Amino acid sequence: MNNTSSLRYCSLASKDFGVDPIGSAIQADRWIMIEVPRPWSKNPWENESTGLLNLFQSLEKHPHLWRNTRILAIASDKEYSQIGCRNVICFNRPSRPFSRYDTLHFSVPLDRLTKFLEQVTFHKPLTSFSEFYQVPCRHLFVCTHTHYDLACGRFGTPIYQALRQNYSDQQLQVWQVAHFGGHHLAPTLIDFPQGQFWGFLEPNVLDILINRQGDVKQLYPYYRGWGGVSAWTQVLEREIWMKQGWEWLKIPKQEVIKTQDGGKLRHRLLRKLLRHVPTIRAQVLLSKLEQKLSWSEIEILAGDDQKRRQSYRARIAVNHEIMTPLCSQAMDRQQPVKQYQVCW
Repeated sequence: MNNTSSLRYCSLASKDFGVDPIGSAIQADRWIMIEVPRPWSKNPWENESTGLLNLFQSLEKHPHLWRNTRILAIASDKEYSQIGCRNVICFNRPSRPFSRYDTLHFSVPLDRLTKFLEQVTFHKPLTSFSEFYQVPCRHLFVCTHTHYDLACGRFGTPIYQALRQNYSDQQLQVWQVAHFGGHHLAPTLIDFPQGQFWGFLEPNVLDILINRQGDVKQLYPYYRGWGGVSAWTQVLEREIWMKQGWEWLKIPKQEVIKTQDGGKLRHRLLRKLLRHVPTIRAQVLLSKLEQKLSWSEIEILAGDDQKRRQSYRARIAVNHEIMTPLCSQAMDRQQPVKQYQVCW
């Protein structure tokens, strides 16, 4: 067992044990960021309106929509926030091959917030809210949710402050965000609308990450992956990006899962069944079963012209697992983290 007795933070342990963060980006069709004033407890929503909490419960009655939607709290900001309003920023996956999510940004009066979020969540027209529309820009979301994990406050806050002070302008907003997974990789960040996830961030790589200039290979050990594709494809996407350079980020992409480890027969049959069971419990179980797979043959189609698309194919396999604590409040409890390799 790895020794964590001298460490206080799960992310320091994971880094010391050599965890590669690739494949840990969260794949979702829609992200909804809702401004919630701090301070936050572990649950940032607990002081929100009954109407908003009821809306979240109603989303749970639509398991497939629930599985593909992520709703996060972002902290109020003296520059970005308006009195009596809440910022709501939505990132939607296009139906076509893509490189960036579609962005919607509104500053909504409090008395209309629940109605607005209902419209957004269930894909209803937003024409009655057009006066609250904000011009989209690039958004960086840094997890500083100390009450969820100490590592996010200890390491996320300095990165947030550095970004906010040195890079924030009319084309780039920097937000504090509640937990979105992977606190053992703190400091963590999501870069939208690109949809790139980052972990183990250090101040010396911020210039490259923000300005997208310089040697892209310096970002290799910090990249969790692109949220537009599955964990398997994230591994291949990183390798291609490192070879192609910055222009790769502009190219529309689409993943194709060619074949996968079938796993145990009973698991294979259960996965097929669960895909058609409209309950959250079934979807959670399906996700856990999919995490048991050990390899996948995938293809990335790059380009929006079908006749001129580039095809990149590879077999991605779980090379090994690293035992590491996933929570700073439970450093003695270690869990396996998959480490992948590309087999061309």
